[in-house]
Amino acid sequence: MFGIIVLSDHRYVKLGKENSWFVKEVERMIVHFYLVRHGQTELNRRRRLQGITDSPLTKKGIAMAKKLGDDLHNVEFTAIYTSDLKRTQKTAQYILEQNNKKKPPIKTAPGLRELNFGNYEEMKNRKLVPTVLRKIGLRKIIAAFRQQQHVAAVTNLFKIMDTATQIENAQQLNQRMTRTLTEIAYEYKDKQGEVNILIVAHAIVLSVFIEGLKGDVPMLLLKNARVSKVDFQDGVFNIISINQKKLNNDRSEKNEE
Repeated sequence: MFGIIVLSDHRYVKLGKENSWFVKEVERMIVHFYLVRHGQTELNRRRRLQGITDSPLTKKGIAMAKKLGDDLHNVEFTAIYTSDLKRTQKTAQYILEQNNKKKPPIKTAPGLRELNFGNYEEMKNRKLVPTVLRKIGLRKIIAAFRQQQHVAAVTNLFKIMDTATQIENAQQLNQRMTRTLTEIAYEYKDKQGEVNILIVAHAIVLSVFIEGLKGDVPMLLLKNARVSKVDFQDGVFNIISINQKKLNNDRSEKNEE
C-alpha cells in the first residue's frame, strides 16, 4: 500500500520511506485525462435531479455519445474508466464503438460516482427552486451563484439542507475525485511517455474537480457528452480545455445551448 497527501495545489508528496518511489515513478510519464460527462438520460430530459439514481440514456444521449466518439476516433486510449452507474458505462461503450484504435476494456471506479442528493434525488427542477428558497433563503442562493467556484458553493447548499443523509460537501467531493484520478494515473506509472485515459463521469463531480483547479465552469454545469482535457504530470493537474464539443487549443468553450 502507498500513502499520499493531497495538498491544496494538487501536488502529491510521499508518506514514509517505503513510499519514496511514488512521486518518482509517476513523474516518468504524462497522463492526458479526457473527462466526459455521460450522454443525456431520461431524468435529464425530464429535468429532474439525478445524483446516484441511475437512468437510461435517451436516443439523443446515445447519439451524443456516438458523435463524441467519432470526434475522438483517432485518440488511442490506454484505459477507460467510468463510475459504477450504468449511464456512464453505456456512454463509454458508444464512444468506444467509434474508435479506430485498439479498444481497452472499460473499468469502473466507484470514486467517479456522482454526488448523492439525498432526499432531493429525482426531484423536479421546478420544485427544487421553491424548496431551496424556503430552506436556505434568497440571499444565500444569490451569494452562492456569485462565487467564483459557484458549483462548489451550490453543492454545499445541499449539504446544509439535508442533514439526515451523508451528503458530501464540495471539498470532500473534490478530494474524492482528485484521489481517484491520482490512483488511476498511478496504475500506469510504468508506462513511458504519454498516456491517454478516458474518464466518463458526472456533471457535479467533474465540475467541482475542474473548479478546484481554477477552471471556469459554465453556470449550468458541464454539458452532456462534452469533453474536458486535464493533464497530470509530476504530481500536478493542469487544465487544457473545458466543456468542448471538439478538442482544440482553447481553454474553454462558450456555453451555447
